This record gives sequence, structure tokens and C-alpha cells, in this order.
Amino acid sequence: MSISESTSAAESSDVVIEEVVVEPKDNDTNGIIILAVLALMTVAGLGLHFIAPVFTPIFLSFTLVLAVRPVGRGLIRRGVPSWIASSCVIIVLIIVVFGLLGITVLLLTPVPQTLMNYSENFEVITKQLMDWLEKHGSKTIDLQSFLEQLNFNSLISMALDLVDKLTSFGGLIMIVIVAAFFIAIDTTVTARRSLLVNERHSNIGRAMKEFERRVRSYWLVSTFFGLIVAVVDGAVLQIMGIPLAWTWAYWAFITNYIPNVGFIVGVTPPMAMALLDQGWQSMVWVLVLYSVINVVIQTFIQPKFTGDAVGLSPTVTFVSLAVWTSIVGLLGSILAVPLTLFFKALLVDSDPKARWLDAYLVSEADITKRLDRGMYAPEDEDEEEEQPRPRNRKLRMRGRKLRLKR
Repeated sequence: MSISESTSAAESSDVVIEEVVVEPKDNDTNGIIILAVLALMTVAGLGLHFIAPVFTPIFLSFTLVLAVRPVGRGLIRRGVPSWIASSCVIIVLIIVVFGLLGITVLLLTPVPQTLMNYSENFEVITKQLMDWLEKHGSKTIDLQSFLEQLNFNSLISMALDLVDKLTSFGGLIMIVIVAAFFIAIDTTVTARRSLLVNERHSNIGRAMKEFERRVRSYWLVSTFFGLIVAVVDGAVLQIMGIPLAWTWAYWAFITNYIPNVGFIVGVTPPMAMALLDQGWQSMVWVLVLYSVINVVIQTFIQPKFTGDAVGLSPTVTFVSLAVWTSIVGLLGSILAVPLTLFFKALLVDSDPKARWLDAYLVSEADITKRLDRGMYAPEDEDEEEEQPRPRNRKLRMRGRKLRLKR
């Protein structure tokens, strides 16, 4: 036997390679823990419902300050003192809040008086509807009693109450302005505090930074495309000759912030006005044109600019709308997405062990993007723990040195 053959034989006999058995690591989910979490969420929801009159305007101020915060930070980078930068942020917020309030009062005040001119049309349309249903064999007793309760005078009263309640927003607006004043001062310069958070709790620091980015994108993108939709809707209604065209356009802008069902809420009043003023054909045209405008802008154009600005699945968005409206009231329908983003950042994104919940919170496309960016990569220590290990913890090579003598 040659020297090379003996060497290979010795190596093959002395080298033992153990097969690595990969066992996926799985932490058993404890049903008791899940039940406890749901119970705590219920208690927290009840607590938020109790303090909603104060919590909701403060949270609105917080998100609005985050939306315009780049204004103050940009001024500071240009050498402007921090107190001037904070004042500019507050002035911008005051202009936005009082501007929206003034437009709301200006456009909604004529609504009750305009509706009073259509009382006869309402009675005629109601009678035609009843006759049509009776002609086709439909029982109209329940509908008749419903229409008797919801008569035109009751609709006028509802419109008057809505305008009168605008004055009750004064307290809420004062809370928003005062809270925005202190939050703007406190968040204009945060370099040292951000450093402290990132050193001690880097996960929650990154989560809150991501929340700030997403909520700012949500407000800016929704406002920009809401304005486009409102202008186009108003122009269409004006061309069709629908009364209060720009009031309904402004209503479409406001309801744009309501996820999922905002379109339905926004299109109903102009459809009703078109029915009262011009008949059912005009009502159908309003529905068709509104649908085309919203589909083109919000389905085809807006996603090209927004990307994953929100990062929530449509189902979660709809559920959040129902949940937050029931917890904090009507304003919760507008704040549904920001509130969900905030608590998701606080409870899910800040904890690497809880990020698997994104599987139930975001869409498949967003999960794919985040996986590509490595957002779900394990931490260093966790990565070491999750490495597949053989029985002796590593692949062993046993052998001895062969001394070959020539």
C-alpha cells in the first residue's frame, strides 16, 4: 500500500462527522397569558373611554405636532433659536386648527336654511317611494312608521343641532391648542433624550421613531390626496348644479380621514341633495362620479406615493375604526389609524419577541418588504441561542497527526 493510500485510510477512520439535527425553536403559547393580555386590554380600553374627553384632544395635538415637527427642526438647523422654532410650530398649528374651524362654520351654516327649501320635494319623493314599494307587493308598514319618525322636520333639526354643536368644540379646541403649545416646546429639541432612550432602550426608541414617521406620512398624505379629491368632487358637483357643492366637497375632505367607510359617509349627503334637487338620475350620477374619482385617485395614484406609509392591513384598519370609535367617541373614527399605530409601536414594534404579531396586523406585501429589509432578523444574543446545535454543540473533527517518514 502506498503512503497516500495509508494516509487517506487513516483520515477516513479517525474523522467522525456528526449529523446536525435542526430543531425549530418554538416557545409554547400560554393560553392563560393570552387571556390575561386580553383582560388587560379591556381594562385599558375602559380607562381610555373614561378619560376620552381629555385623552383624545391631547393625542390629536401630539400627532399634529409630530406632523409639523420638521418645520421647527429645519429652522433649528438653520441657526434659529429653539424658542422661535417652537413658536413657528405653534403658529402653524393654530392656523391649521382655526382655519379648519372657520371653514367648517362658514360652509355648514347655510345647510339648514337650504334644506328647508326642499320640504315639498321630500314629501313627493317619499310618496313615490311608498307607491313603488306597494306596487311591487312590498309591505310598507314598517317603512311608513320609520319615515314618520324620520320626517323632513327631524332632518332639519338634526342639521341645526350639528351647527349649534360647533360652538361646543371651543373647549376641545382650547385643549388641543394648549396641549400643542407644551408638546411643541418639549419636542423641538430632543437630542439628549433620544440618546438616552437609544442607549438604554434602543428597541422602543426605534419603534417610536418609526411611529413618528408613519403618523406624519399618514397626516400629510391623507391631507394632500384628500384636498385633491375634495377639489375634483366640488368641481363635478358645481358643474352638475348641485346646491352646496363646496360644502359637500369639504365634507368629502373631512371624511377622507375615516378609513374604509369614509367614502360612504362622504358621498351620502351630496347624493341626498341631488335626489331632492334634481331627481334619482342625478343621484345615481353623483354616486358614479364620486366612485370613479375615488377609485382613480385613492386606488391607482395614491399608493404610488404612499407605499407602506401606514403599514396596516385593511382588516386591522376597519377593526381599529370600530374599536376606537366605541372607546373614545366620534373623534376616534378620525384618529383610528394614528391610535393603532401608536399602540402597535408601544406594544409590538418595541419588543422583538412580539414582532411576530405583525403576521396578523400588516399585509402580505408589507411583510415581504420588511423581511427583505431585515426588520425581523433576530437580535445577536437571540441569534446565538437559535442556531442549530448538534449533541456536542459543534461539528467535531477527531484525528491524530500522522508522521510520515520517507
